[in-house]
Amino acid sequence: MKNNEDLIQLGESIRIERLKRHLSQEQLAEMAKISQSQHISRIEKADVDMRVSTLLKILRALNLKLEDLIQL
Repeated sequence: MKNNEDLIQLGESIRIERLKRHLSQEQLAEMAKISQSQHISRIEKADVDMRVSTLLKILRALNLKLEDLIQL
C-alpha cells in the first residue's frame, strides 16, 4: 500500500533530520509547538497519519522543505 510506504518514509526522514540536529523528540515537539512529544514518536514510527498543519510545524522547526523529506 503506497500510502503506508509514504508515511514510513516520511517518519524515518523526520527521525533522521531530528537526530542530525541532536534533538530529542521532546525538543522537536517543543520547537514545533506540538503538545505531546509522544506524537513525534508515533509520527516517526508511521503509527499516525498526521495533519498537514502538524507536518508544516515540523518542517518549519527543522528548517526543511517537504522535498527534503520525501520523493514526490
